[in-house]
Order: sequence, then structure tokens, then C-alpha cells
Amino acid sequence: MIIKIVCAGQNDFSSLYKKDDNEFIIAVDGGIKAVKEKNLIADLLIGDFDSCNLSEDEYRNNYLKKMTFNARKDYSDLELALQECEKNSHCDTDEILIYNATGIRLDHFYANILLLEKYSNLKAKIIDKNNCIFIIDKDETFFKNEYKYISFFALESDTIISLNGFSYDLSDYNLNINDPLCLSNEILKNSIATIKVNNKKVLVIRSN
Repeated sequence: MIIKIVCAGQNDFSSLYKKDDNEFIIAVDGGIKAVKEKNLIADLLIGDFDSCNLSEDEYRNNYLKKMTFNARKDYSDLELALQECEKNSHCDTDEILIYNATGIRLDHFYANILLLEKYSNLKAKIIDKNNCIFIIDKDETFFKNEYKYISFFALESDTIISLNGFSYDLSDYNLNINDPLCLSNEILKNSIATIKVNNKKVLVIRSN
């Protein structure tokens, strides 16, 4: 199963969406607008709907189940969606993709990055037209693709990484939380690039 979470930010979902046979769509608050725009039906609509000004009649045919929360709450609407994913983590979920979670609100964007770390067990990715953002905590292999750049940022102290197959390789480097050394690296052409990390959380951003 591929879970696709559609948030209420700048709408890149409409241009990025590709149908998967085993997809499960969660519309987060005003994200139902983007779902409706693609003539899709969300399996779950969740939020407090403070940013959704569509009438019930306008979008009632675009979701199967709705969960409504009070606007005065301790969790953002996206976090509520991730909590639902976590509750069903026993299901056969291959990937969680989060759309419309960047946009112009830097406070929301930063909060969403924090949620990637908080729910890193879900292995979710934030994607938009120019970026793919996710967290790793073990050795990984990367291939050259549509993203030109790749950056790594430590999220925990005492993070030791080694990079091979990149324009700038490293060997057992202690990457501090406030160290931007691994910004804007590139995977070498025809190379299989690898990162080795000592079980610490690392934020990965692949960008055009």
C-alpha cells in the first residue's frame, strides 16, 4: 500500500499525482480541494477544517470517511494524519508520500520537517515539484535521478557518516547538528552512491 497524504499548502499534488493501484489517499483539511481538483476520492478526510472553505455539498463526494477535530488542539492536522498512519502501521504500507507540505509558510514547513523526525518510524517523505525530503538512520544506497542535488543534515549528536560515489566523498566524518558541510552534494554520473551512518537520524533533501 502507498499512503498519499495531501495537505492544504501550495498545490503541487495536482501536477505530481500518478495513480497507483494500491494507493490510500488521506486529505488533510483543505487538502480536499486538491483531491477534488483531480476528481479523486480520498479514503480519509481529516482535520479541523479551519482552512477549508468548501461547503459540505461541494466535496462530500470526494471522501469516504471524515474525522473532524476541534481547532483548539495540541496537534497539527498533518500530525493527526500521521498518527492515523501509525495506528495502522501493522498494515502492509510500502511508502508514505506527503504532498503540499512546503509552500510559503515557513513555520508550517519547519513544523512538518519536525514531524518527519518525530514519526521517522513511518519512513514518510515530503515531496513537491523541486524536492524530496526524508530521514534515514542506517546505511543507504542512492542513484542519480531527476534530482540534481542531495544534502545531508545531522539530527542527532555524534553522527558519523561516510559518503562514497558523490562529488564530495567523506570518510567517518563527525557531522554535527549545526554543520552544513553536506549541503548541495551530487551523485556522480553512472555511480551507485552510498552513505554509511552510525544509526543516527539524518535528514536527506534531494533537490532540482
